[in-house]
Amino acid sequence: MSLYLTQGVSLDDPKPGAVIAVQTFGDFLNFNPHLHIIASDGCFATDGGFMVGTEPDASSLIDLFCGEVFKMLKKAGKIDNHIIENMLSWHHSGFNVYCGPAINPGDQEGLEKLAQYIIRAPLSQERLLYIPASEVPDGIARVIYRGKNNGVRESFMALDWLARLVTHIPNKGEQLVRYYGYYSNKSRGMRKKTETDVEMASLVESDISKKGLSQKLGSPDSKDLSYRSITLP
Repeated sequence: MSLYLTQGVSLDDPKPGAVIAVQTFGDFLNFNPHLHIIASDGCFATDGGFMVGTEPDASSLIDLFCGEVFKMLKKAGKIDNHIIENMLSWHHSGFNVYCGPAINPGDQEGLEKLAQYIIRAPLSQERLLYIPASEVPDGIARVIYRGKNNGVRESFMALDWLARLVTHIPNKGEQLVRYYGYYSNKSRGMRKKTETDVEMASLVESDISKKGLSQKLGSPDSKDLSYRSITLP
C-alpha cells in the first residue's frame, strides 16, 4: 500500500497515511480475514503540502498485495515456492481488492460513517433473533441470523453461535486498528512537538498518470484532504 501511494506522486520524500482495521469475520461469523483501510488519497510533502495521487487501480493493488502475503508466509515457513506457483495458477487466486470512491474534503459525515464501518462489531443485534430452549421442541436454544445484504437467514444452535463469536475475540494486547505513515503515533507526536499538527496542507495535483504509475510499479489528520476506502480480503 505504501509503495503504491508513494509511487503515485512526484515528491522527493513522500509520506502516505493510512488507518487499517483488521477484521476476521464474514456475514455469519465465519472466519474471513481481511483488512479495511482508510488511506490518504495521495502523499504528504516535507514542506507541509499534500499531493493528490493517481486514482487507485484495484488490479495493480491485487498483484502487490498477493506478492507481499506470499513473501510473508514464505518467510514464516508456512509455504514454499511450489505452493506459491500452484496458487498463482488458479483461475481465482483468493485475493481481491476493492477501492471505494474518494471522500471529498470537508465531508466529515462521510468520513465518520466510513470509520464506523471499518471497526463495526461482528454481528448486529437488529438482525439476530434468539429462540430460548423452552420454545423449541427439542429443547435446544436457537439463534436465527439474517445476512447483511442478501437477506438470507440461517439457523444456529445457540452454543454453536457463541462458539463462532468467541473465535473473533482478539488476544490480550492485540491491536486491531493500526495507524501508519503520516497518521502513526510517532509522526503525530513529532508534529505536536513542533506545533505543526494543526496546519492545513496545501493541495497539489500529481503529474503521474495511471499508465505511468503502472510502469513504475513494474506491473504486478488534515481536514482538507480526501480519503479512500480500500478492502483487502
